Amino acid sequence: MSIYDSIRSQIVPVTPEGYPFIGAFALVSLILFWLWSPLGWVGTVLTVWCVLFFRDPERVTPTGAGRIIAPADGKLLPIVEAAPPPELGLGDAPRARLSIFMNVFNVHV
Repeated sequence: MSIYDSIRSQIVPVTPEGYPFIGAFALVSLILFWLWSPLGWVGTVLTVWCVLFFRDPERVTPTGAGRIIAPADGKLLPIVEAAPPPELGLGDAPRARLSIFMNVFNVHV
């Protein structure tokens, strides 16, 4: 394995939909460096945050009976009984509602 491949294997891939945002952040950072160097460093930190926001790590789904797989990273909020929204056409009977709170550090893909 080459050094390039070794480094590349350690970097978390970025979803392609994030490239325009990352590019915009990087461009603004360059402009901020041109205006005033300390602002450029703030822009660089925000660009790194943008890259981390759009990361798309490889997921391995666990197998086995009786497992529940969450559709998103985050914190499972308390499970409540609630009627589904009318536009879903599921009736008025209350059902279990599971909600996941995602903060800015969770994967949003």
